[in-house]
Amino acid sequence: MKKLVLIVCLCNLTQVGYAQFIGNEPLSLSDDNLSFYLLQAFHATDPRRRISLNHIGIQGRFQNSQFLVTAVLEGYPAHLIGIERGDIVLEVNDQPFHPVHSFNIERDTTGSFTPEISEYHLVFKRGTVITERKIMPVFENLFDSYRTATANSVLEFSAGNKVIGYIRFWALSRNSNDIINYQNLIRGLDHCDGIIFDLRNSFGFLDSQHLDLVFNDKNNYFSIDTATSNGINFSQISTTIDFDNYRKPIAVLVNEDTQGGAELFAYQLAKLERVVTLGAPTPGVIGTFEINQNETGSRIEYTPAPNVLIDNNPFEGTGITPEIKVQFPYESTARGDPQYEAAINALLSII
Repeated sequence: MKKLVLIVCLCNLTQVGYAQFIGNEPLSLSDDNLSFYLLQAFHATDPRRRISLNHIGIQGRFQNSQFLVTAVLEGYPAHLIGIERGDIVLEVNDQPFHPVHSFNIERDTTGSFTPEISEYHLVFKRGTVITERKIMPVFENLFDSYRTATANSVLEFSAGNKVIGYIRFWALSRNSNDIINYQNLIRGLDHCDGIIFDLRNSFGFLDSQHLDLVFNDKNNYFSIDTATSNGINFSQISTTIDFDNYRKPIAVLVNEDTQGGAELFAYQLAKLERVVTLGAPTPGVIGTFEINQNETGSRIEYTPAPNVLIDNNPFEGTGITPEIKVQFPYESTARGDPQYEAAINALLSII
């Protein structure tokens, strides 16, 4: 058996990796699970090792043997044909739907998935209404897909006499180019009276430079305490970026699938008086993942980090509780997004 550690411990200051757990799914994920490829892509040590697969840009889980959509990536095939959070995907080409197997039929001589070049007939249900659509999956690793969806998510709109911006941070990346892209996204919304940072269903790794986009200084960045280190300030991880940070009100959306680096991003943002957090409590996951490979396939397994303290407090299994709780069950078939609407109203009350 071959075992590969996907991320290093929090106490390694040169590579602080904030891992994420996949919602209510088990601590061990096999390679027939879409979440396996998300974790693999985010933790690959080399971009060339990220596994590409045919997918339609959704998150979800099986519930009563049916696939419930929990999130849809902006600009990806599912979004373009109108699939929404809470929909049930029933069939693809008259076969029961599976987010990996339905679109990844062929492999090349190395065992890698091959691109699909034909349309599929997809059936999904919203409440009692059945809808049929043609869909063409994309062939891409999920790290790149989540970065692209982040850029696709940016909006600005008027609410009364105010202008509100919106960014869904699907992916947090420490890559220098990605940090610059985040700067550009926020710079493009700098004229807005407030911004919604949507961290629901978010993945990736936090860097102090993400915080520099919003904070004026690093004086109160959180500290990390572990068995081998004591009182390490997160501000020491990276040098300060040269950027005119955003200094207006921010609403931060979180939920049960806001994980790892995104949780800590929301935790630190909440220290600002001009920030309000909304949504559902986060799971509190800052441990490590390992990939185990053998002749029958691969699995990713999670190891919790109960002894890691953030600002001298346990975080594993605790996470953060938003200032304003707004429930929004994935099973809800009602149209609209009560958490998003609450964020708009909260911003308008403090702008």
